[in-house]
Amino acid sequence: MFYNVITRQLTWWLNKKMEAYASVKGFCLPLFITQQNKIWIGVLAFIFGAIIYLASNHILFFTPHYLPLTRFDQAIPFIPTTIWIYLTEYFLFIYTYLLCKDMENLNKYLYSIMAMQIFSVIIFMLWPTIYPRGDFPLSADRHSLTTFIFSCLRAVDHPTSCLPSLHISSCYLSSFVFLDEQKSKFWFFFLWATAIGISTLTTKQHYIIDVIAGLSLAYVFYWIFHRRVNYV
Repeated sequence: MFYNVITRQLTWWLNKKMEAYASVKGFCLPLFITQQNKIWIGVLAFIFGAIIYLASNHILFFTPHYLPLTRFDQAIPFIPTTIWIYLTEYFLFIYTYLLCKDMENLNKYLYSIMAMQIFSVIIFMLWPTIYPRGDFPLSADRHSLTTFIFSCLRAVDHPTSCLPSLHISSCYLSSFVFLDEQKSKFWFFFLWATAIGISTLTTKQHYIIDVIAGLSLAYVFYWIFHRRVNYV
């Protein structure tokens, strides 16, 4: 509960600050992505996001804490095969970025997702929360591809970046891009993000509160960068 309160307070503070800055006459963010530089900027953004996220796995200013497993968390079964749905997150990002045709919308998307990542990573470093993955051991069948992939994920991605779920926030924020163009694609990407969200629970990567916080964060950063901030 403490971490949930902190997340809400930080989100509220950031929201107010960005709203205040955006209301100042003359404050604008540059629209720098074009059709010509779209690909290499996307690659650089992906690398930057991966680096700061992995850094948050190792740079912790306080001792990680477990959150209470609610009865709803405990009722959700552990289904290792859903790791394949979980990993489609990266394809969702790529398709969103490539399918986005409006360059202004694409600029807003990159600003919003980068700002949200930085904000989340700061929380991970200052208020790290940890999920009890040890309570959900993987199959002893080391010849299983699912077990191998799952083991690799757990080895690379430490369980100290739970609240808010960046997996959830990034996927839902990506789906929100299609609220501003190609609206027929919105529900496909929204349902895809929801399937990934469910998989974060069935793979025991996140608490339910992480999912709720991630969705809330996606909405806040979408609203700030797609609705409030000015661009030139």
